[in-house]
Amino acid sequence: MAKRELPLKVGAAIRTARKRRGLVQRNIAEFLGIEVAAVGMWESGKNMPSAENSFRVAAFLNIDPVALSRGEVAYLKDDGLADAEIISDPAPLDAGPKDVEMLGVTYGGDDGDFQFNGEVTEYVRRPPGIANVKNVFALYVLSDSMAPRYEPGEVIYCGTREPIPGDYVVIEMHPEIEGQPGKAFIKRLKQRTGKEIIVEQFNPPKLIPFDRYTVKNIWRVIPNKELFGF
Repeated sequence: MAKRELPLKVGAAIRTARKRRGLVQRNIAEFLGIEVAAVGMWESGKNMPSAENSFRVAAFLNIDPVALSRGEVAYLKDDGLADAEIISDPAPLDAGPKDVEMLGVTYGGDDGDFQFNGEVTEYVRRPPGIANVKNVFALYVLSDSMAPRYEPGEVIYCGTREPIPGDYVVIEMHPEIEGQPGKAFIKRLKQRTGKEIIVEQFNPPKLIPFDRYTVKNIWRVIPNKELFGF
């Protein structure tokens, strides 16, 4: 008999089953032959899988497809399911006012994580660790270039202080065409020189240099321990 859990939205159900199977979004994307960003959008509730993809995801995760269509998780085979996970997703706690600006972004293509569209799309809850901090904003991760540290669909908060080597950062470039938003990247800062900003990427792993004169802004991604007051 299938093991059932509390009703969830479809995206949350996929995420729950994936986590308990010990998988990452890339595993689902590769199985379906789609972009990792699409899986991230499902799990964050920004989009819904087609009926065909829903059935294929259910088969991959070994869960009941009918239950999944109702936003429920029913495991067809309970073989070593994880019953806890390490908290690493920078998502807001249900505390504090919803007053942090979520900046609108668009997918930036193969050579860019995203682009700012110049709009505030919504306001998200302020975690307790930054209750009194000004000049912070939030973004949705769109690419998998920093997976598994940051996966598509996750929320990150930026600000608090000037980045230093070792920090995860969001780098915004000057626009290539005047009047349009510049490309932006989520990376890990390795080194700053007089001419370059050198960052690390996880997927695929490599070091990337940016000409300092092409960089418009660089913001520090606030880590969980600061967001939640650990």
